[in-house]
Amino acid sequence: MRARTLVVLCLQGLLGLQLGAQVINPPSGQSDTTEWQGWCGLSLEWQPVKSVKLALNEQWRWDNDFGDFDRQIHQLDVTWSPRWNAFSKAQSLGAALRHTTRPDNKGDIQGKDRFLRWQVEYTAQVEPGRWSMEGRLRYQRQSALALKDESDPADYSSRVQTRIKGSVGYNIKGWKWDPEFSVERFLVQVPEGWPSDGSWRFRLGSSKRMGKRQKLRIFLQRDAQGRYTPTGWGGLDDFRLKGSTEWTVGVTWRYRIKSKRKKKEA
Repeated sequence: MRARTLVVLCLQGLLGLQLGAQVINPPSGQSDTTEWQGWCGLSLEWQPVKSVKLALNEQWRWDNDFGDFDRQIHQLDVTWSPRWNAFSKAQSLGAALRHTTRPDNKGDIQGKDRFLRWQVEYTAQVEPGRWSMEGRLRYQRQSALALKDESDPADYSSRVQTRIKGSVGYNIKGWKWDPEFSVERFLVQVPEGWPSDGSWRFRLGSSKRMGKRQKLRIFLQRDAQGRYTPTGWGGLDDFRLKGSTEWTVGVTWRYRIKSKRKKKEA
């Protein structure tokens, strides 16, 4: 009898350890998964020729309801839009290189994580009357340059995403702050056998020209993520039993450098 009882207890212990290693117990009660963020950006644009545009972008982000500085971004963009005819003018190909620095001054391990991201995209637009419509397809890949725990960046799992975006705007007569609404779908590449956990981004914004070469843009954005994110960003710590919702208030300012082009000879 004692031997039987001992076997049962051992089996229960082994099963308990195995289940404990695979199952995540959800926290009791309702947790607040809504967070407010703030984005602030500056952009410097230059068109050396009519079909090519270069842009240098700087961006700063705050999270935790605007209380903590989250990251700083440096990005270089190049866009090519052929000027062969009206059809080619409505399309463009782009590429960008982004460097991101994320400081972390909390916890036992503090420091900065630095990431490098490259992306390519295709954009098409049409302007029927006062409406403007645009579609964009983007592929991006981010890898680590340095990690705060001094681990090897080569061991960091690259984050690969495909993004599909559609936007529509309307030019209101006599109104300088024309509205624009966009919807974007993020498709995250995950290991084989894992369910995809892509997120959605909804943005309502407007912009106003502050001069011949300056533009101010403001927007309110909502990001809705999936129930969990098995993308290799932290193992079991990355699982979420309930998707989080992020609200972002953003302000960006753009300045376009004037290019001196030679006049055609008469």
